[in-house]
Amino acid sequence: MTKNRTQDPDRDRNLAYHTFRGVDYTIELEEGGFWRWYCDDGVGGIRNGFVSVEAAAVDARRVIDERVNNSRNAANDNHGRANDTGEQVVAPAPAGGALTSLKALEVALSGVNTSALAGRSGLSMLQFKREGSGTWLFGQKKTVVEDGSLWGVNPLTFKWGSVGFSNDNKAHERLVPVNQPKPDVTELPDMGFEWRDQMTVNMKCLSGTDTGLEVVFKTATDGGIKAVVGLIDAVQERFGGGEHGGKVVPIVKLGKGSYPHGQFGRIWYPVMDVTDWMPLNGPAPTPKPAAPPPPKPPADAPQAASAPRRRRVA
Repeated sequence: MTKNRTQDPDRDRNLAYHTFRGVDYTIELEEGGFWRWYCDDGVGGIRNGFVSVEAAAVDARRVIDERVNNSRNAANDNHGRANDTGEQVVAPAPAGGALTSLKALEVALSGVNTSALAGRSGLSMLQFKREGSGTWLFGQKKTVVEDGSLWGVNPLTFKWGSVGFSNDNKAHERLVPVNQPKPDVTELPDMGFEWRDQMTVNMKCLSGTDTGLEVVFKTATDGGIKAVVGLIDAVQERFGGGEHGGKVVPIVKLGKGSYPHGQFGRIWYPVMDVTDWMPLNGPAPTPKPAAPPPPKPPADAPQAASAPRRRRVA
């Protein structure tokens, strides 16, 4: 539980208080528009220079994860000796927490058929359009995602890094898996544009018209990064519970939320609600029911030309 803190309304609009794995930490806006974070107990000092609250939160969770796990390993002294219960420890918890656990999972399940969720080159891009009333789109034609459809999120494909756009609107990305250190934006080449935080993850449609479609969700907005970080948190909690039974793939429904902005009006942001979980090799495919034959018109009725159903595009 987060400890009580003295609230200052004028100051707290630029603060975010959090508790992760029993450690209280604060994210704070500093001069120059960058964010910093620090543990409330003062251990570890201050880490700063983050371009968003979400980026600072990801770094904070990673560092706190390592700190807690290292502390537990030192306390248990599980280097091949019996623990307090007299049992032999098969393997210590991996340093780095859930993100490292995902890497270990990738190795452990390397022989499993993950074709149901594995990404391939040339995936369609899934994106959230904030303009208008907020819309999920995919592909070059910007096809609108079907309402109520369910999507599997591949937990082995979370990536983070930076993206920038040149004058010809071409995207330049520097991304690595989230179990690796995030590329330092100060070490990226100066290409004449601003580098922004980006996160990506591969997904696959599990229901509706687009069943079987594989996409990669890419986002460089605060709301989108927050949604991806939320998925990582969900997977982490799933691992922490220890009773996932191999079902570590979040099944999500794509939604949206909004908030009023004094200058830009209503701002829309993406939401991914986890509705269920499934194994990496996916559920057994459900056969689609055969469509009933169209009714035969009366012999004397005029024949109307039928138009094919068209998907809405933005």
